[in-house]
Amino acid sequence: MRYMVLVILSCFSLCTCANTSEQPNIIFLIVDDLGRQDVGVYGGSLYQTPNMDGLASAGMRFDNAYVAHPRCLPSRLAMMSGRYPASYGIPGFQNRKEGKHALPLSATTFAEILKESGYQTGYIGKWHLGKKGGEPLYQGFDTNIMAGKSGAPPSYFLPYEVPASGKSGKGFEPYEGGEKGEYLTDRLTDEAMTFIEEKKDSPFMLVLAHYAVHTPIEAPEPMVNKYREIISDRNIENGGRKSDKDVIVDSTGEVKTVQNNPAYAAMVDSVDQNLGRIVSKLDELELSDNTVIVLTSDHGGLSSRGLGSSRELATSNLPYRHGKGWLYEGGIRVPMIVKWPKKITAGSISTVQVTGTDHYPAFLDIAGLPLQPDMHRDGESYLPALQGKKYHRKPMFWHSALGRPTQTGDTRSSAVIDGDWKLIQWYSLDNESVERVELFNIAEDPGEQQNLSQQSPQKVVELEEMLNQWKKSVNARLGQFKKGGV
Repeated sequence: MRYMVLVILSCFSLCTCANTSEQPNIIFLIVDDLGRQDVGVYGGSLYQTPNMDGLASAGMRFDNAYVAHPRCLPSRLAMMSGRYPASYGIPGFQNRKEGKHALPLSATTFAEILKESGYQTGYIGKWHLGKKGGEPLYQGFDTNIMAGKSGAPPSYFLPYEVPASGKSGKGFEPYEGGEKGEYLTDRLTDEAMTFIEEKKDSPFMLVLAHYAVHTPIEAPEPMVNKYREIISDRNIENGGRKSDKDVIVDSTGEVKTVQNNPAYAAMVDSVDQNLGRIVSKLDELELSDNTVIVLTSDHGGLSSRGLGSSRELATSNLPYRHGKGWLYEGGIRVPMIVKWPKKITAGSISTVQVTGTDHYPAFLDIAGLPLQPDMHRDGESYLPALQGKKYHRKPMFWHSALGRPTQTGDTRSSAVIDGDWKLIQWYSLDNESVERVELFNIAEDPGEQQNLSQQSPQKVVELEEMLNQWKKSVNARLGQFKKGGV
């Protein structure tokens, strides 16, 4: 089936090659672990993000953007495949018949379709979806730079594979070149600018997937000092220690309540400055008017940890509840900004709900290519939203099969959102039975403080039936929690 689709697309590309100059370039910028509230235009007050804010002023901000899973690998799997990660048994129950890679080679990615239609395709940065033989070059990308199996660098300073402690690294892909001490976010942007320069004469699709702002929380010292001073000037105690005084304990673990980590703030600032470099390069090459930039994150910010965990917390997602790892809004609601000059009303805001599987069909739509619903079967193109239309997206589903109570504090759970209503099922620690259910009206209560399951039992029945049917359709299973991982 995959072969037939690519043959059909090859024929399609032959028919449309004369018009490829009219197809827009697409830059998909994924910032790892970036929380929705880490961006100024979404209400962030500490981190300076003038370039992200400027992107929103020139384009469209999505207020109800979600990811398909609150952790790195499953979320990225959904972006690349247009499928919910549970469809592939991820996390926890990967179908070994599909091979050793989280993203199986049998899947057809959006890059493969764009490539067959004449796009130059490049992937720079965090991949995390396959071992050797499962990198971007095997999934439709012509260019692959620093993209392998690793989920995080041991160090953000060259040599990146050697942690600051000097001890052996984690198998991070060594980078040949550069100057000792250079910063990884700068390096990835340098590579992206080179790619844009080289591919400027034909339509290109570039995924720039920053490892930042994932741990280890490291940034150039002058930038860290800048935020130490800003935090002190606000009469707030500098954070970044496991003993931060703003961390509170609730029934589910420990939660950070103040954005006061200067090193993390510097990491966000660095990503923003490097976005500005990309925009300037597009302006310099006169490509801006025909380039779509989509900026988002793979899940909520790192704000929670299990009781007794010594993990350093990076940020606060308030008013949204919890963060990375959790199916509460803080874990799955993310920033999403799209700039498409002359196609999107500048400074517009969309309230349409979108999720991580939707990027795939949207990219095809943006490129003027036919959708492939058999491939991106869980995705729904958001091109109509970019055109200013309002509509009700079909229900969105989540299945978190492996909780990490000793790390980010979360336990096994599943969820569904249908419009304003959200239901979460929490499983027993000992078996697969649903231990409790929470129901929220996220339009009226985005912080998920009012569990309405007792007041609205019919809505609980309706949403549980919907969620249970979906779980059955994807063979969603449960595993034991993991003690480590990213």
